Amino acid sequence: MPFAQDVVDRLLVAKGLLAKIRFLPVARPDRISLAQSILTAHDAAELALAAIARHLNCLPASQKTYLMDLLSAIQKDQGGDIAHRDYFSQLNSVRIALKHQGIFPDPQQWYRVGERTYGYVSGWCQRYLGLSFDELDESALIVNQEVKEFYAKAMEAFRREQYKESLENLAYATDALFGSNQALRNLIVGKARAEDAIKLATFGVHANDYLALQEFLPSLVYERGREHKVVKWDQKKYGHPGNWRKIAAEFSLRTFVDVALRIQDADWIPGAIEFDFLYEHQITALVDGVEIIKEKGLTLQGPQERTVVKTLQKGESLRGQVSRTERPPALGLLGILGKEETTTLLIFGRDPSLWGEVQADKVRVTCVPQDDDLVRDFFPDLPEVEYEP
Repeated sequence: MPFAQDVVDRLLVAKGLLAKIRFLPVARPDRISLAQSILTAHDAAELALAAIARHLNCLPASQKTYLMDLLSAIQKDQGGDIAHRDYFSQLNSVRIALKHQGIFPDPQQWYRVGERTYGYVSGWCQRYLGLSFDELDESALIVNQEVKEFYAKAMEAFRREQYKESLENLAYATDALFGSNQALRNLIVGKARAEDAIKLATFGVHANDYLALQEFLPSLVYERGREHKVVKWDQKKYGHPGNWRKIAAEFSLRTFVDVALRIQDADWIPGAIEFDFLYEHQITALVDGVEIIKEKGLTLQGPQERTVVKTLQKGESLRGQVSRTERPPALGLLGILGKEETTTLLIFGRDPSLWGEVQADKVRVTCVPQDDDLVRDFFPDLPEVEYEP
């Protein structure tokens, strides 16, 4: 007997809810997290039972039916005891005590509520529906359309046994997922970074699975003349046919869906922004004739091939990136006489060819807001501040 769409939808929602609490990132969660897991597990079990009762055509006639009503209806229709009824009777009592009396559950008894509920619901699905709960296609719950389209392309390539292409489309899906979520910043496709895995673990993402997924995926980069990112495989590491296999693509597809469902609704939180995203340096000449100099080579008489790349007049400015350096005294006669080292600044201008050293005491260095859409749209009132090396 085929399944009605509303039966599948309820099971998918139940599975999605349980996926968020099935494996908690800590062995003993705090009481607030545990309370949320109790409520989530109860709702997921109720949804799954409603789907089963709907398929068996034994939904109670009342419009208001609850967990225990559904258990009784299925048990009456099928005969015999429904598995784990006592466990869910206790879960229902704990949920009522929490909701109506503010009594928090016992962590020792209930910290595995997500994992156990998932297992029991899986058993019901197999027994009453002949359906594997694990194999339900949760990708239908992905919200972002662009993410869904790239995932569909990855699945189609997988069916054609084109595993490299499948992983490439999955990289685009992952990039779209990261780009659509304002709560998670600076996540990079194709880079297995421990700090990213730790960040995502708070949403229930399995750190090891996430790191393995990123190792299987290519990077996405911008190339000159191209409007969109392109695939870049690192052959020296993981970008070779040894990793373009069915088992790798299958794992990556499954893990991607798990990650997507866990983070797509993550609440936005403020985060620190690195200096270079918002600011750049500016040097302003304090006197006339301030030279920016390139020097190549070193002899006993000092630096050679001295080239003046730009001269600034008093009040003239140049934007770029500045770093402070200490130039040692010359190795020749001046060094013997004990001339002290001089402080210089290494300046890289916006023009890649414009870089060199400038004497620190002849310029003023400040930090000025970047001239780009990010700053204009979200940080329009950023002040100019003094440079702190």
